[in-house]
Parts: sequence; structure tokens; C-alpha cells
Amino acid sequence: MVTRGLRKIRGNKKGDLPDMLVFVVITFILAVGLFVLAFVIPEISSKLATSGMNNSAEGQGAIDQMASIGTTIIPYGFLFLFGGLIISTLITSFFIRTHPIFMFLYIAFLALSILISLYLGNAYEQLSQNPIFASTFSSSSLINLIMGNIVQITLAVGALSIIIVFAKFRSGVGDGSAPGL
Repeated sequence: MVTRGLRKIRGNKKGDLPDMLVFVVITFILAVGLFVLAFVIPEISSKLATSGMNNSAEGQGAIDQMASIGTTIIPYGFLFLFGGLIISTLITSFFIRTHPIFMFLYIAFLALSILISLYLGNAYEQLSQNPIFASTFSSSSLINLIMGNIVQITLAVGALSIIIVFAKFRSGVGDGSAPGL
């Protein structure tokens, strides 16, 4: 009865082989998108502050609060989303049931993910070296830290994922799998 309920909760929620590729691409899309958003919000708020359309204290407070979103909240939001991506990748790795003979495929996909993360990290670096983004680059230290070390992070998360996939404990009771497979 309990094992049937456990199977119902887990359902078909299994991880997949290219999870690391998805992890790297989503990280890049989030980093670039939030970096551009961190650039746009202070630009808009500075133009609103100098336009003179709203000279009240409440209006200036709202404009200042909007400017702080671009410089403080967005980098921490990226860190939060990035941590969630790592956790979800590791959780989905736990739901994969596969035979150890397929480890070479996981290693090949990890190598491909590392290669792609190298190119995407360089693309982010070229974006950040644009002189227009100089002030945003200096204020987005968390995004820069993660994207500057994306290759090492991809290697670490991929290695943990492989370890979880192939070294997890399997009881073989109630889940329809033979022990050790």
C-alpha cells in the first residue's frame, strides 16, 4: 500500500540524459536576460528621475526603489534561480534508473555540456566587455561570478549527477526493479 502511494507520487518524473545540456543553456539564457534587465531598469529609473514628471517625495521614493531592483534584487534572484536549477538537476538524476553500462553516454554528454558551457561563458564575457554595459557589469557581481566559472560549475554538477545516477541505493522493494539494476 505504501509502495503503491510512493509510485503514484513519483509517477513518470524521471531525469533524462541531456539534463546537463538543458542546465547550461537555461543558465546562459537567465544570465543574459537578467543582465540586460539589470542594465535597462537603472537606465529607465535615471531617465524618470531627471524628467521632472513626478517631483513628489513618493514618486522619487518609487523611482529609487525601482533603481535598486536592477542593482541588488536581480543578481540575488539569478543566484536563487541558479541554485534551483542545480537542485532540480540533482533531483531528476535521482529518478533515473539505468544500467551502469551506459556511463560512457553520460560522460560523453557531460563533455559536450562542458564544451558548450565554454562557448556560452565566452559569449557572456564578450557581452560584458561592451563599454555600454560597464556600470552594469560592476554591479552584477553574482551573475559575473557564476558565468565566469560556468565550466567548473558544469563539471561539478555533472559529476555529482553521474554519481547520483550510478551510485544511489536501490532496494528493489516495490519499485519493479531488480536489486542493483
